[in-house]
Amino acid sequence: MSSAVAITSPNVPEKPPAWLGLQAPRYTSYPSAQHFHSGVNADQHSAWLASIEKDQTISAYVHIPFCRELCWFCGCHTKMTYRDEPIEKYVRVLLDEIALIGQRAARKGKLKQIHFGGGSPSLLNESQLMSILYALASAFEFAPPGELAIELDPRTTSEEKIAFYGSLGFTRVSMGIQDFDPKVQKAVNRIQSFEMVAGLMEYLHDAGIHQINTDLIYGLPYQTIASFELTLKQTLSLAPSRIALFSYAHVPHMKKHQRLIDEHALPDDRTKLMLYRMATEFLLANGYVAIGIDHFAREDDSLAVAANSHRMRRNFQGYVTDTTDILLGFGTSAISQFPGGYTQNYSATHEYSKRIEARQLATCRGWKTSAQDSFRKEIIDTLMCYMEADIGQIAARHGHDANICEREMKLLQDSAYADIARTQGHFVQIATPYRMASRAVAAVFDQYQLPEAARYSRVS
Repeated sequence: MSSAVAITSPNVPEKPPAWLGLQAPRYTSYPSAQHFHSGVNADQHSAWLASIEKDQTISAYVHIPFCRELCWFCGCHTKMTYRDEPIEKYVRVLLDEIALIGQRAARKGKLKQIHFGGGSPSLLNESQLMSILYALASAFEFAPPGELAIELDPRTTSEEKIAFYGSLGFTRVSMGIQDFDPKVQKAVNRIQSFEMVAGLMEYLHDAGIHQINTDLIYGLPYQTIASFELTLKQTLSLAPSRIALFSYAHVPHMKKHQRLIDEHALPDDRTKLMLYRMATEFLLANGYVAIGIDHFAREDDSLAVAANSHRMRRNFQGYVTDTTDILLGFGTSAISQFPGGYTQNYSATHEYSKRIEARQLATCRGWKTSAQDSFRKEIIDTLMCYMEADIGQIAARHGHDANICEREMKLLQDSAYADIARTQGHFVQIATPYRMASRAVAAVFDQYQLPEAARYSRVS
């Protein structure tokens, strides 16, 4: 840890920038999932599955919505259970869903990527994990090599489980750290020591799993510049391949358990900016490159390579190297992405299970993509991935006149965007060290607006 380059005084203006606190989607889809509607239903989902062609490539996302303890900062679709029976029942339904979707797709498509997310997929026992992998390989043509990844909660992961992941050929692991400071951990109900995480990292390398992602969160209660810098030094001593630096979104109106967090202990806007600026400068000074709005990677990591060659994508898993044609989501709340649009499963376990047990797809809503959606999605994805976009070139690829976004380009020249965006001709560039501000710039090109009663998370 002593060899890390320290950042002692992050340069943050006294007055918070005008864009701070604006509400904008995170654009893991376009339009954002808040716009999905019930008009895109199980029938449309079934039609899209039936249209999959034999040589199209597929990525599978498997959602495991259970945790042993509830982290008070969490924004995911998850539920707490101390018993194994709900997990066992859920896996049985999940296996039925995989078989059902495979049948609807007539087992066409080449399955190249599998990602287990949650929740805590590390709660799955060996038999359950094997049965899910076998079901996926049976439902589609299994076409490795591809990435086989799983998200791990250090508190429910053991040396034996890690050895098993290695024996199955898992290639990447994501491990939630968030913050190593005991005071911060207690304030968000996530107690896990540095020594625990460091030990698990050793087990992962021993098992042959060397592609390791870690998650950190800034803006948590009681975080200070000094305490978070220590967390960064400890994280770097573990030498992860990638680091996700997420902004804590305090949305107790959406996630009621966040009311357990003491709001008075949350850092103010300027302190939160200082945490972000310090962390960014620290990671850049210590061998990582910035990826998109909130990721950092070693220069030789596949995500950094994909970003450098403009082959990176953004989807519901964040920034990915996945280049498959179709993303199929399995489990509660899971979202599938087809060339024609999106579908999402019911979030409530009982609703999801009831439909699968009736041999029906568990689709509750979705979105059918128009040609205009595809055009604007490319603009927004490009800005979110690369902090710049040539609107004229994108328009030409979609058969539009280069001036189609003249109104948006003029808006970006307004004083409200002067400190975050630069325009020249049809070219837009994010002009701020606060890369998360690209959400506010991307929102200018968003043709859909939520009613005032609805809210996105704040840009911070």
